[in-house]
Amino acid sequence: MIHLPVLEITGRNIGAFSKTNGSMPVSRSFFRLLVLLAAVAYAAVWTTGYLRGLIEILALPMLLAAIFARPLPVGRLLLQLGSVLALLQAIAGRGGSTPGVVLLLQFAGLVMFLQLLVVDCLRAAHGVIILSLMIILAVAAMNVNFVFPLVLIPYVLAFYLVLRSLTVLRHQAMAKSPIKLSNRNPLSWHRIAVGTIVSVLIFGFLWLVMFYLIPRTTSFGIASEVSRRKLKGFSDTMRLGEPGLLEDNPAVIMRVKPLEEKTLTPSALRRIGNKLLRGATFAWYNAGRWEKGTKRRWYIDLRQSSGELRLNRGHYSPRDLHQIELVLENLDPPVIFQPDRAINMRFTQPFIAYEDDLSFYFLFRPGTTRRYVASVLLDPLEPEDSPLSEVELNDETSPYLHEKGIPPRVQALARAMVTEEMTVLGRVERVMRFLRSQFEYSLVQKDLAGVDPVEDFLFGSKEGSCEHYASAMVLILRAMGVPARPVGGYSMGEWNDIGGFYTIRQGHAHAWVEVYFPRSGWIPFDPTPPVMFTGPESDFGRLLQTLWNAYEGYWFSYVYSFDNKAQGLGFRRILEALSENLASLRSYLFSPALWLFIVVIVLFAYFGKNRIARINRPDRWIPDWYLDWADSCSVQRCEWETPAEYHRRLLLLGVIDSEQREKLDRLVELVDLTAFSNTSNRSEISAVAQELIAELSKSTALNSPRS
Repeated sequence: MIHLPVLEITGRNIGAFSKTNGSMPVSRSFFRLLVLLAAVAYAAVWTTGYLRGLIEILALPMLLAAIFARPLPVGRLLLQLGSVLALLQAIAGRGGSTPGVVLLLQFAGLVMFLQLLVVDCLRAAHGVIILSLMIILAVAAMNVNFVFPLVLIPYVLAFYLVLRSLTVLRHQAMAKSPIKLSNRNPLSWHRIAVGTIVSVLIFGFLWLVMFYLIPRTTSFGIASEVSRRKLKGFSDTMRLGEPGLLEDNPAVIMRVKPLEEKTLTPSALRRIGNKLLRGATFAWYNAGRWEKGTKRRWYIDLRQSSGELRLNRGHYSPRDLHQIELVLENLDPPVIFQPDRAINMRFTQPFIAYEDDLSFYFLFRPGTTRRYVASVLLDPLEPEDSPLSEVELNDETSPYLHEKGIPPRVQALARAMVTEEMTVLGRVERVMRFLRSQFEYSLVQKDLAGVDPVEDFLFGSKEGSCEHYASAMVLILRAMGVPARPVGGYSMGEWNDIGGFYTIRQGHAHAWVEVYFPRSGWIPFDPTPPVMFTGPESDFGRLLQTLWNAYEGYWFSYVYSFDNKAQGLGFRRILEALSENLASLRSYLFSPALWLFIVVIVLFAYFGKNRIARINRPDRWIPDWYLDWADSCSVQRCEWETPAEYHRRLLLLGVIDSEQREKLDRLVELVDLTAFSNTSNRSEISAVAQELIAELSKSTALNSPRS
């Protein structure tokens, strides 16, 4: 609770205020509010993801100096020199990767902290307030970091407290006669709560207007570079035990949202939750290291198909297809994760890239999320079995059949597990049973000192992560003569009931196997035993995590991904809606009933404004006849003053002669009778009061207050 006294002002003089405004000294409590305001404003710059080392180093000592030694004797010299250095640094940084608008924000933040060193009066404080507001508005217009709204709320609170304190200081400057401090607190929790809520609504509205109406340019999305997720295991190589692919990391990678009501049934959600999101495949293995079969990429022009990429040429009933939207955060490499049994995918991008193994990639565009819609079949594809003799060595299978890199012990194990009569599916099921029954899942990575990780997994530790299971299955199947390849991607993750989407985190990274069947093509198999994803243990913790995930999901869907295309589409829709309703709007404008209604409302507002204003005043318990008399006096009554307090001030100022004290006391009694008694003769009390007021006016002139 911040205790600042209400000032019972004994007189108002605009001239006195004009002379003292700006030169009034700043109290310690008000200065602390300024420091808080500046610190929170600079925290908004931090949410952009860019903090220069120079400003980080200088901001802290300047802040400490401002708190403990304010104002500094050489503060103005430091302000001038520091401002010049900050400007030179901003100019020098123009050639780097930092956007120009961020350099300007850093310059403004540094000058704001330097300004704190010389704050000794209200005039200097105004500079800090204006700079902080400019920083907040600039960040609000361009920032896409979901932390920014959480910083905006404490800034609005600090801004509101500063404005309230300025109001008290203004009243103090306007006071002409002695000032009495009351015990009332204008910054009570009730007023702080109401004022903060109203301020947040106003700031939030201005922020939304600025964010959605200011034209999008390439400098927008200034948090994109630092928020970029570096994905390991989805580039040209994947090393077993590599940190990053399989670490227990809660960072969000993407969200998957069902778009149709039929997909939201428990059965459909359960089957969607079992799907795998395919990222990259690998062909060549050597001592724990996987490499891609080819590094060549081709490009697809999606403009010729209205953004649709057809993955399966079969004909399916729309009743069997389910639409899901995938929203990827800013990932590197920009992998397109493909749900298994996806029939087609629709993109807003004009071009995408693909490789021989049908791994797809976005063309890199910094500062954006990526979204696309996939039409999927829910049930997994059952492969059509065939004898091993039908497997042919061709361009599609040869990279995934060679035995180079397979340890001799693994080849011997494969020969011992298979018979000549086993079909392709029989061999796959034999390896799946073997891996799931005799090995344990573990994320603990050991230093193997030159030992092949797959060989150690099969014959040594007998525990490993999903990449060990997948690698072991691929090598064993290849040794059996079955084409197979490891796949890196993600499991579906956790369902968010509030947001209506699946949240896929880095910890949901997964590896599995694709096996080639001559009559069915590549079919996914997952040899890893099911593992539960651990979250918060308490119900309250799970609820908070669900709410936070929903907030993040909405933020990245509707704010982070908002670019110039979405803005242009929104503008076009607004113009179309306005043009469609223009004719009906004209008919309403020329309607007599509308204008009659407007006239009635205006008259009601004009005649009722005084009554409404009095109803909303804190002194509405005081009768109107007393308020009218107080308004006629040369010294106005403050809203928080009781009649007795007001009368004492009138006597002190000499506005009413002291001989009239008894009449004033009688007037107080009549006010109390009107406000608090149960009498029904309020009209009689009003008549007596009017007579008493008339006597006061006749017996003495209402003087001007003494100087």
